[in-house]
Amino acid sequence: MKFRLLYLTACCFIPTLLISGCGSDTDSRPAVEIKGIVTLDGSPLQEASIQFTSPKTGESAYANLDANGQYSITFPKADIGSVYEITVTPPVVDEQNAMALAEQPKEKAASKIPAKYASRTSSGLTTQIEQAGTHEANFDLKSK
Repeated sequence: MKFRLLYLTACCFIPTLLISGCGSDTDSRPAVEIKGIVTLDGSPLQEASIQFTSPKTGESAYANLDANGQYSITFPKADIGSVYEITVTPPVVDEQNAMALAEQPKEKAASKIPAKYASRTSSGLTTQIEQAGTHEANFDLKSK
């Protein structure tokens, strides 16, 4: 009887321990939402994409700006205390029909975003994530 009780207890608790794991990674890398406005020479930037990259892990996320230059990005596991590097480029367009795109490539529109903002090493744009939750980061790009 004691052996059977021990066996049943082991069958219930060992899988629970294996599923739950040994540590809690969610506490060390909580979710963060980053939102804000991107302007170019003081006016809302339209038709652009902003990308945040963690130099610590290399993880990145992007969002296209709306008509008011606003964006919102969620990192499910952010690096709290890290300085994220930022790039701003022409908008990312998801193409539904790759064959149609191959047959009739879209013309590239001239971008009004200065080229320096396309690279993390030259953009000069950064933001530090201090805590979990919502973080606001606004950027005013300069054309000259």
